[in-house]
Amino acid sequence: MKKMFMLMIVYFFMTGSVWAAGAVQIESEQMTVNHLKSQAEFKGGVHLIRDDFELRCDRLLAYYKNNTLQRAKAFGRVRMKQGGKRGASEKATFNQATHMLTLIGKASVEDKDGVVRGEKIQHNLETKHTQVMKGAGGRVKFTIEGDDAPGAVQ
Repeated sequence: MKKMFMLMIVYFFMTGSVWAAGAVQIESEQMTVNHLKSQAEFKGGVHLIRDDFELRCDRLLAYYKNNTLQRAKAFGRVRMKQGGKRGASEKATFNQATHMLTLIGKASVEDKDGVVRGEKIQHNLETKHTQVMKGAGGRVKFTIEGDDAPGAVQ
């Protein structure tokens, strides 16, 4: 029964143009599909992969229409990776129409040039552009590694 559900969800996400790129693969410990709401919920060690993008979280809600993922919400220990960028937050949202992943709550994104932190960070999966927004009364923070930092190229 569990294998049948996994095969069904893999088929669901591999048909159509899911994120208008390569196929999406999602693995988790548990999955529930609500066809009336066009929603799939994944729980426990969720791992989503699409092309060069990876997302890990504790829980993921995926909303679809005509075999295409429209939007998603990730909760609990959210981590993302795309190329040389790595990010983390408490929760995240993804919007297919804008290709925008929004990391929310103690959000951070780092790459070879440094680390940015803020309450909310928007990362465009198509353009790979990142924008940091401060929280209420907060500030954004950007750290650039110096030449004497461990691992710095000399």
